[in-house]
Amino acid sequence: MSPTRVPLNTVVLLTAFAILLGHQPAWSFSIIEPKESSVHQSGNHIPVALDLRGLPGVTRVNYYWYEEFDDMLRVSVEEKLALVATDKSTPPFGGNIVVPEEAMGTYRLLAVAEQGGRQSQHESLAIFDEILIQIEPSAELLEIDFQTDKPLRLGRAGGARVYDQVDFLGKTLELPVIGIFSDGMTRSIRAQSTGTTYQSANDNIISVNPNGVLRLVGNGETVLTVKNRNQEATLDILVEVNDEPNHPPVSNPGTTQTVSSGTRVTLNGLASYDPDGGSLQYHWEQVRGSKVPLLDPYSAQSKLLAPFVVEERIFRFTLRVTDILGADSLPAFVDVIITP
Repeated sequence: MSPTRVPLNTVVLLTAFAILLGHQPAWSFSIIEPKESSVHQSGNHIPVALDLRGLPGVTRVNYYWYEEFDDMLRVSVEEKLALVATDKSTPPFGGNIVVPEEAMGTYRLLAVAEQGGRQSQHESLAIFDEILIQIEPSAELLEIDFQTDKPLRLGRAGGARVYDQVDFLGKTLELPVIGIFSDGMTRSIRAQSTGTTYQSANDNIISVNPNGVLRLVGNGETVLTVKNRNQEATLDILVEVNDEPNHPPVSNPGTTQTVSSGTRVTLNGLASYDPDGGSLQYHWEQVRGSKVPLLDPYSAQSKLLAPFVVEERIFRFTLRVTDILGADSLPAFVDVIITP
């Protein structure tokens, strides 16, 4: 006998009714394989399995690969889709998934359920789980390279504006760093989780954070040294920008919020500030959880409706602010914990 299917609207009503009564249904939706923080090789097939204990009406589960800090509001969901599993899959709603061959470092594996033929990623229902895993290529790293001009000339030194606008102190840019491997693959190794380290010969000209974000601090010449595994590369950098003093702004997205499903949530960045007293521009991103509609992501206060969840889930957002001269803050994180 085939299992009874419960319509999606029934599931939503049951969830809402249980919340009103103060009871939580004994449902579960958890990735049980692979394990959190496990290490896997690029290009390998690995098994995925779920615990769907007591959860009614699931018709299929979509699995997605995201880099650790991918902005879910910007990237295409279709491009990240790695596997579609149904109750006919082995195991049910699981199977074998391919680790991206070009991947290296920390990645998010996100599993999202659909019920009654409709995706649960809408404003009223979100059934998902995600884990962070480490991906390592088995191939040898042969060379580190920078996908930019060499030497890197910024501001007037380049004869033109580079990376849109960099004619001022405090501007940041993400340095494109790649590794060339013995398996013929070229992989991004900019993130700290890939094992890359950075050192600027003069932090008063260029400073660099652990994830390869450069900040223009002053005018002059410096050398950036990048290391990964047994390889090392250097990049000469020449900065010639307007020398008007300008302190970078500071991003403050607030503190962790714990809210119930169905609550209207405000992400509040009003505590962010510019040490020079100027006005700010705001940019919110989502980097954890299933994708949720975010209202006014370019305002100081962005809003969302907490979706209904079957288990406590974390939604993580980042805020970056920019001052009137174009200096950027580093991104700051805030979590919204949503309970059934």
